[in-house]
Amino acid sequence: MSSILEEIETQIAGLKTSTSKSNVGVIRETGDGVARIEGLSDVMLNEMIEFSSGVFGLALNLEETEVGAIILGDTTRVMEGDEARTTGKLLQVPVGKALLGRVVNTIGEPLDGKGPINAEASYPLEKIAPGVIKRRSVNQPVQTGIMAIDAMVPIGRGQRELIIGDRATGKSAIALDAIISQARLNKAGEEGQLKDFRPLYCIYVAIGQKSSNVARALAVLEANGAMPYTTIVSAP
Repeated sequence: MSSILEEIETQIAGLKTSTSKSNVGVIRETGDGVARIEGLSDVMLNEMIEFSSGVFGLALNLEETEVGAIILGDTTRVMEGDEARTTGKLLQVPVGKALLGRVVNTIGEPLDGKGPINAEASYPLEKIAPGVIKRRSVNQPVQTGIMAIDAMVPIGRGQRELIIGDRATGKSAIALDAIISQARLNKAGEEGQLKDFRPLYCIYVAIGQKSSNVARALAVLEANGAMPYTTIVSAP
């Protein structure tokens, strides 16, 4: 009996407990990808909110009696009357090479059925950009593989370039061709054919696109061997 008591006392002495504080509310209304939540009095602006269905939201509109949150996921799984609780964390997304070759949603959750993404770090979405002094000079071109662009409107690494045009004029095709061109250059650099070449990784973001269009872009990139250097973000 004494040995049993000693074992129990040892387990109690080594027991570690942790507590966390969270604010719980109830969804009053949903519509157009937005949830109106009552009871979240301690929520912060841009804080992640977890719904009872496992979908996350982002608190953006803080009012006196309710909170307006954007639903970051499948809106059909978020219903009126569901619970919503604060997480104490601002919106973060996983980063790193673990995302290469994957299709993810807006918060970095996998959509391709290839299992979880084991990212080594997560960065806040709202982050102060480095100053001009800390940035490297733009001294290396981005070869899009399209002669008209590379010859007349050359693009440098670290530079922004807008692809603008009407619907069905080939904007997505230009982006996909540029990604495929980077994949070919990356492979050549890995094989030692290019000197002092740093690989350029690409992120293809499909905003408001149908799942069929995202699948079509994925098929094109896979067929041309570009997915090992690319991440697709689907933001319906």
